Amino acid sequence: MSDLVKKYLDFYFNIIRIIGDIFIIIISFSFSLYVTSGKFIIFDTDIFIDMMFPIILFSILIFNFYNLYNDQTRKPLWDILYSFIPGIFIIIIFSFILTYYYPSLNFPKRSFIYLYLILVILIIIWRYILIKVQKRFDSVKETVIIGSEQLTTKLIKNIKKHTNHGYKIIEVIDKNIFKELNMTELKNKLEDINPDILFLTSDISIKDKEELFHISLEKEWEISIIPEFYEIMISGVELKQIGEFPIYNVRSLKKRNKSIIKRVLDILYSFLALIILLPFIILISIAIKLTSEGPVLYKQKRVSQHGDEFKVYKFRTMIENAEEKTGPVLSGNNDQRITKVGKILRKTRMDEIPQLINVLKGDMSLIGPRPERPHFVEKFNKEISYYKFRHYIKSGLTGLAQIHGFYSTDAEEKLRMDLIYANNNNILFDIKIILNTLKVILIGEKAE
Repeated sequence: MSDLVKKYLDFYFNIIRIIGDIFIIIISFSFSLYVTSGKFIIFDTDIFIDMMFPIILFSILIFNFYNLYNDQTRKPLWDILYSFIPGIFIIIIFSFILTYYYPSLNFPKRSFIYLYLILVILIIIWRYILIKVQKRFDSVKETVIIGSEQLTTKLIKNIKKHTNHGYKIIEVIDKNIFKELNMTELKNKLEDINPDILFLTSDISIKDKEELFHISLEKEWEISIIPEFYEIMISGVELKQIGEFPIYNVRSLKKRNKSIIKRVLDILYSFLALIILLPFIILISIAIKLTSEGPVLYKQKRVSQHGDEFKVYKFRTMIENAEEKTGPVLSGNNDQRITKVGKILRKTRMDEIPQLINVLKGDMSLIGPRPERPHFVEKFNKEISYYKFRHYIKSGLTGLAQIHGFYSTDAEEKLRMDLIYANNNNILFDIKIILNTLKVILIGEKAE
């Protein structure tokens, strides 16, 4: 299938997707209202215009923030369907608030319980069917991966786990073999394979990437590149024109990440979150105290913007004095030091709630790189180039690395995501990260 045909198919399926979503939202609201009050929303013009119209617009916006209208056949099916659980939860909250602004709508509060269940079930069934139908028109991309054994192995693992069988890996060219071939031999080899897409890992030299990029353009192959740190750092550039010269203007990360609005929003949202989460804070504190010895809160030195140290607050998830014998050690899979309650807190990220106090104090922001311990900052600064640049912005309670990475994701991969955020952060990007953080909390993702 040509890219042009696929583009048109994706467009038409998206139109069908949006129309179907709107229909299901109206049906779900109508049914839940009928069950609780005997009214049909579609026959009540006032309710439909005053309530349904803003809810439909808001729903489409939320689904779009969760990437539920693009690339649906390439993503894992479970990831798409899981995204509706927090997405619909937010829509229900919005709808609930709307009834207070329009009390004349007389929408029974108990109907929201029916609404959530009906909407989740119907829309998941609808999207599941549509994805299965669309996949019949979609083709699997024959894929060649070029890079070091370590990175290609990791990439293959991620492709298998985080894509919906959209790529068929037909060849893996090791970086060492790649070096033995001249570019003409490699070009001939690739022409014989004739892939749909090339994947290049970050350890391919800039010169070789450029050559392979030219070959891909010439042969009309897609090319996907895992960016090196330098390439990430110029991803947020501003394109200017000086006479006949196009100019890439790279602004300082420090200047790019100063925002009074962001600080005001940090204070407002963290204060509201602490009030809303107070019942959970009390219950978690009791659970920790009853199931293990030691304090409820865990205080630890961390490093934030400009390398400044501060004490971060977290709910304790490990046994008391967990590092007394070993010294500072990064937590990994099946860490025996983690308590039973700690496993649940880590899985849902609720161990991070006390850090809202750090946000209020100004030690951290809501969104930003995860604050790391001084011992590991010193270690990673020596081992990883560009690591120091993550400290050009304030550390965050959540961030790109926290929603896409895992506890066990290595520091280098987390740094890529931290730098992508630092170079591209804005209010809309922050909203998207917050919404996906809610998904991680509700679904319990990223706890590996």
